[in-house]
Amino acid sequence: MILKNALVFLENRFAAADVAVENGKIAAVGPDLGPGEDCSGLRLLPGLVDIHTHGCGGFDFDHAGEEQLRAMCRCYLRHGVTAVLATLMTNPRPLMLEAAARCGGAVRAGDLPIRGIYLEGPFFGPEKKGAHDARFLSPIDPAFFDALDEASGGAIRVVAADPCLAGAEDFISALSRTRRVSLAHTPATYEDAQRGFAAGATQVTHLFNAMTGLHHREPGLAGAALAGDCLAEVICDGVHIHKAVLKAAFQALGDRGMVISDSMAACGLADGQYSLGGQAVTVHGPRATLSDGTLAGSVTFAWEGMVNLIRAGVPEEQAVAAATAVPAKSAGLEEVCGAVAPGRDADLVLCGGDWRIRRVYFRGQAV
Repeated sequence: MILKNALVFLENRFAAADVAVENGKIAAVGPDLGPGEDCSGLRLLPGLVDIHTHGCGGFDFDHAGEEQLRAMCRCYLRHGVTAVLATLMTNPRPLMLEAAARCGGAVRAGDLPIRGIYLEGPFFGPEKKGAHDARFLSPIDPAFFDALDEASGGAIRVVAADPCLAGAEDFISALSRTRRVSLAHTPATYEDAQRGFAAGATQVTHLFNAMTGLHHREPGLAGAALAGDCLAEVICDGVHIHKAVLKAAFQALGDRGMVISDSMAACGLADGQYSLGGQAVTVHGPRATLSDGTLAGSVTFAWEGMVNLIRAGVPEEQAVAAATAVPAKSAGLEEVCGAVAPGRDADLVLCGGDWRIRRVYFRGQAV
């Protein structure tokens, strides 16, 4: 298959080119590659990489069986998301072990967009737990992490932890040798954050959310992330963060900022009553909340988040990279996806200048 004359996102800019696909891989990118489908007037992007998503289409990774995982993945693909990290949150330990095993099996099967696991919990304190159930939060417990990783078959790629917990620095130091550690759900001061980074953490989970606010005398984790060199996830649904702060954050982060959805099961569905981590969630319009009003993830796909970022005034090229190449780097998948380049999986999205999706390809096949 050859897609011709599209504006292709190549090395952080759009340029006219043809893209040849063979055996599910991008075989070549360049001018005049031969006869094929004329894509003049369309943009060709890498499929989006959402490293922090709990679910969509009525299901979540904590509870989904094989058929439900497949249904979720069809939903992601329709919305331009061709790679995800199955994000597991704080739950009873037996349930977490079962979910790790199911999602790890999907990763090993290799025929779905599930590329690994993001462990968001249970290693948080109660102060900034957000939508995590306080009953199942845990102190730092390397043995339980090892059990989860073993159950998953080594599929865990990103681990979130509160650096203020006892034993966190040793935990971060050990884990960061083999996977990415993200600071999360924490009342951490700037100094606490710096200790977490010094121990080996290289990422921040949903910047500004579930952490102390940025203050000019007490910058906290948010200030440490903006002024540092770590990667930072940002929920770009238009609810969690004001558009002016989105623009300012990405101006500061540059190529370190990532679009995440933090979506939950209700993403893609109508208003109503749903569940997240075993807790009741009410969805009304773009907001998903617990009974006490706490935001409970989002109901927005990463594609919508990327478009929101552009509408907030972030340059198109930066927004696209923040939803593709940067999260692929975070997950250690940069040689597999997140770019239109020879050798990468042919996970591609054709869209118009209005950013409406026209077609999605997953490993070279239209979906």
